[in-house]
Amino acid sequence: MQATRRRTNFGTAGLLYCLTVVVVALASVNRPNNLLVWIFSAMLIALLVSGVVSGMMLLRLRAHRIEPRRARVGEVLVVRYEIRNLSRFVPAFDLHIEERKLPPSIVNAGEAWMLHCGPGDTVHAEGVFRASKRGLFRFPTFEVWSSFPFGLLRKRLIFERASEVLVEPEIIPLQPSLLSRLARGGLMGGVRASVEVGGGEDFFGVREYRAGDSIRSIAWKRLAGTDQLATIERSRAVPPRVRIVLDLRRATSDLRVAEGVDPRALEEDAITLAASLMALADRQGDEFGLTILGLDVAAIPLRRGHFHRAKVLAALAALDLDQPRDASATLRESAERATVLFVHPDRADTSISPAVGWNFTAAQLSSLRIPLALGGET
Repeated sequence: MQATRRRTNFGTAGLLYCLTVVVVALASVNRPNNLLVWIFSAMLIALLVSGVVSGMMLLRLRAHRIEPRRARVGEVLVVRYEIRNLSRFVPAFDLHIEERKLPPSIVNAGEAWMLHCGPGDTVHAEGVFRASKRGLFRFPTFEVWSSFPFGLLRKRLIFERASEVLVEPEIIPLQPSLLSRLARGGLMGGVRASVEVGGGEDFFGVREYRAGDSIRSIAWKRLAGTDQLATIERSRAVPPRVRIVLDLRRATSDLRVAEGVDPRALEEDAITLAASLMALADRQGDEFGLTILGLDVAAIPLRRGHFHRAKVLAALAALDLDQPRDASATLRESAERATVLFVHPDRADTSISPAVGWNFTAAQLSSLRIPLALGGET
């Protein structure tokens, strides 16, 4: 991509240098001296060389921002840049890449920089950022600049190319036994029997013996009565299923919170808790789905896997809490057999939860997480 604008600036060193040149020039005019004239000439030539060299090496540069695939609150966001030098003879040195007009919640934690880009070369650099808030953010403009060779003039190439990145909510490591007590305890119906033959432990049926069947799977009691070999089939192992319901029916200003508590922060904590419960279910091999009450967001069915996890996180990241809420939204009746976990920003509302549902509030986030001394994967 070709630069849309070019700029030349004097840094602090450049301004001091120019001031020194002016002082030497005045001294050489007032008291002509060969030494002063030579010093003034050398300083002036150095300034001109700095402008010409830096301008020539940036003249044929092209830059492209490679959009990041994902980002998450509290984690490093790496943005890659591709720099191409179309010049056949002139190399480029000391190239800095900076993002301009970043949103306040995106902080630059490490500048992208490259030492050398030779003629005809394509070089990549990485900039490091940190996001403190979830949502959809824009990277509107970036610039490539260099003050090579003397650091006096700063030549800039400005590239106006907007990119968007969806920042996922933070995932807090929760206690591993949390879902085990709920989904696997038999109280919620999260564990279900499969209707397909597989390699599980539950009895599925009996069929005729086939060559190659394991001797351990032979139904010996049937052999004693019919004198015919038969094989016991086992059902396929099916993981527990968890449906997470995020209750956002109340507007931010209508939340029932104590004085001095930020209601918007509680909503963000509720979203973080929902994402953390999903991540815990994914790590334990459970199937999980997501339902959001109060906003016009389609329910996500029960699945598992990397792409399903990314779909759920993207839905949580894209939530706009400034949209109008539907206070009458309820959980639709379904025949799916799953553990239902309700997450509320303020207080638990049992009117929308079934008798077998479990309710969590945003205030419980700190008590459900793994202690920092123990750590945990996200």
